[in-house]
Amino acid sequence: MARDTERLEQEFIQNAKALTGHSIPEWMAIIRPSGLDKVNAILNWLKSEYGLKHDKANLLAQMYMNDGQPVFDRKLLFAKLFEGKENLLPLYRALEAAVRDHLPAEVDLIPTKAYVSIEGKRCFASATFTRQGMRVGLDLGDRPFDDYVQKAKSLGAMPNIGHMVEVSLPEEINGSLVDLLGQSCQQCW
Repeated sequence: MARDTERLEQEFIQNAKALTGHSIPEWMAIIRPSGLDKVNAILNWLKSEYGLKHDKANLLAQMYMNDGQPVFDRKLLFAKLFEGKENLLPLYRALEAAVRDHLPAEVDLIPTKAYVSIEGKRCFASATFTRQGMRVGLDLGDRPFDDYVQKAKSLGAMPNIGHMVEVSLPEEINGSLVDLLGQSCQQCW
């Protein structure tokens, strides 16, 4: 879940010196002279040269590739999701309003690098953006597919998201989709 990864990153940032012997800025200065410029290369180097566990090395590599900044900066991730797709922002805002108006207050919309994760106790839906519109991924268990509710494809979300609805206009965020979001939400409590 995006929320868990975000929390783990914040905890690591706050406790990096105690956990690894170096602060985040110190790690950035250690990595820089290595000349490495790929996440996996940095991750493997940190593991082999400094004996870091995979999770800590991965967080440091991701932050290094993000100019030393936290990866899970929601505003920055959100802005990057819509770079070149600004025309889809009204579509997303309609989905966001439907979620806020019709689902429990605890539901959170969390931007990631590739999609928006819609989470309760776990991820139960997602929004992925294409040139033409938005794919709303849903966890609907074994519900059969039809012309409206299709088999999920290219969502980049959790494996439990097996269904999707494609929308291209804000008015397509309607009662039918809201009902499906509600059903999917019930799966996560």
